[in-house]
Amino acid sequence: MKTLHQDHDLEKAIPFLLARAGARMGNAFAKALKPYGLALSEWRVCASLQHTPRQTLSELATHASTDLSALSRIVDRLAMHELVAREKCDTDKRAVRIALTERGMTLTCELIPLAQHYEAVATSDFSAAEVKTLRAMLLRLYANATPLA
Repeated sequence: MKTLHQDHDLEKAIPFLLARAGARMGNAFAKALKPYGLALSEWRVCASLQHTPRQTLSELATHASTDLSALSRIVDRLAMHELVAREKCDTDKRAVRIALTERGMTLTCELIPLAQHYEAVATSDFSAAEVKTLRAMLLRLYANATPLA
């Protein structure tokens, strides 16, 4: 029988805590998205395209933290609902860029305050400085994890 590592407490492990907080926030927001006909993964794609328009699938996969095969299906669903459109790339005729349609932009902009509300609730007992520090630390953590990908 293997011995337990007494110095490792799963409940305090950063990846565990991040996954747990992300799951709780994501699941709650996913429920709020249902009346709009969007899944959380679809919201992430729309929000990413609102932030950075006309991305290639590769760019979008990185920005929305989704693998290419899943992203392709997400884009297909969003295109079917006329929320995104595929456009030929000006510089590379083989490449395709994904863009929000007018309908997609309208829906995304309508949902941004809802997303902000969920974030505000999750950080409600944080000071503005703590929220700023948390964001900075999460960005650093993401960058530091690049070699692990």
